Amino acid sequence: MQSIEFMSGDNETVRGVWFEPSGNRKSPAIVFAHGLASTYAEFGDYPQKFSARGYTVLAIDFRGHGSSDGMRGLISETRWVEDLRHAVDFVSAQKNVDAQRIALFGHSLGGGAVICAAARDARVRAVVAGATVGRIRDELGGGEYLTYRVVDAVNRLQKIVTRKSLYIPYRVTYKDIFFDDQARARAEKQGFLQRQIPIDNVPLLLKQDALSGAQNLRVPALIIQSEKDAVVKATSTRKVFDAIPSDKEYYLIQGSGHSFATDCKSAEVFEKIAAWLDAKIKV
Repeated sequence: MQSIEFMSGDNETVRGVWFEPSGNRKSPAIVFAHGLASTYAEFGDYPQKFSARGYTVLAIDFRGHGSSDGMRGLISETRWVEDLRHAVDFVSAQKNVDAQRIALFGHSLGGGAVICAAARDARVRAVVAGATVGRIRDELGGGEYLTYRVVDAVNRLQKIVTRKSLYIPYRVTYKDIFFDDQARARAEKQGFLQRQIPIDNVPLLLKQDALSGAQNLRVPALIIQSEKDAVVKATSTRKVFDAIPSDKEYYLIQGSGHSFATDCKSAEVFEKIAAWLDAKIKV
């Protein structure tokens, strides 16, 4: 494993970790993309396990998250797709990578980002997206939507006066994203969730639209949802799956929470994803 970095938009640096398999042959590659207010640590040992299986792996922290530059917790689909494009640039330029066999693996909002990125980038040959929201706006009730708009308006006024953005507590906790108590305790000790997010996210999240990306996807896709997910509704992820016109598979994990890569079924889920990717880009 080695630390890497590359430039993305606004002259901000994206940082992450790089794993290479043994041997000198050109290998397929996977780029990992985490969710909101998280880091690549949410994938646990998946990067190492994929590397041991013969894949080159790049796991990044999106801008505003983890060790990367940018306003803490800021997210937009446009920014994340841009970060992924630069990540694919980085991967494609490595001499030991087969640039014709690159996959993206995203979780939660990162799942939506990899779908949108793959729909626009012909270099991406397969997509794995887990716990993915189709359109956040569609998941909100009228009262919740109005509350978000009011909070956004207050933040805009605050910025005019102080030139600073307001931050609010991130409502998602470790208890929300894990089904297994031991997995939750390990994650809490590691501490990969950010506890606050900027209100600047509100208008950006209301524009989030993985469904449009899904409708334009032309590569194989594995869409994953956890039975016990308390953060993203299974109906939302299913809408994403249904919108994809290309070769696709839907995988429902029994007895696991939102953060499936480190929950109690992580080993079983890894084997499913690995077998699927082996068939799509490793052969």
